[in-house]
Amino acid sequence: MLFVKVFMGDGDMESVRRAVAVEVENPPPELSAVEEPYRKIVEEVAAYVAERGRLEKEKYGEIYRRFREQYLLPAQLIQQAMNQGVETGKSFLELKRSGRVHKPRPEVRRVSIRFAKDSWSYKKAISSVAPVRLALSLPGGRREIWIKPRKRFWLYWWKVLR
Repeated sequence: MLFVKVFMGDGDMESVRRAVAVEVENPPPELSAVEEPYRKIVEEVAAYVAERGRLEKEKYGEIYRRFREQYLLPAQLIQQAMNQGVETGKSFLELKRSGRVHKPRPEVRRVSIRFAKDSWSYKKAISSVAPVRLALSLPGGRREIWIKPRKRFWLYWWKVLR
């Protein structure tokens, strides 16, 4: 599974924003190779946020540069992984405050790779009657992948078309 964030609307009107899970048919090897570094980034950022309570702007830039050098992933993937790590860390702190978690650090077992709106071809998707392939930015360059949309995706798609 991978998450694709679908953004609709423009600056004047209220934007419709929705993250929809889609299954990938025959995932390229680059996508599988991204999963482990992505998970490590999410784990490390979540642990940092759980330890300190938040991720400061200065520290964000420093950690981002280190991840770029260490993992050689596209910038948008690193940013999405860091954002997901911040969400995980904040969620962990909230659960800890309410007494529902007693671990010292958050555990990240699985991640769903999220692609930002700029990392997939939105124009190609909206011009298609049935958007079943995406062009994603991966370490080997832009790759087109075929997806198996589920019911939730089609419900959202038809709402947008109307």
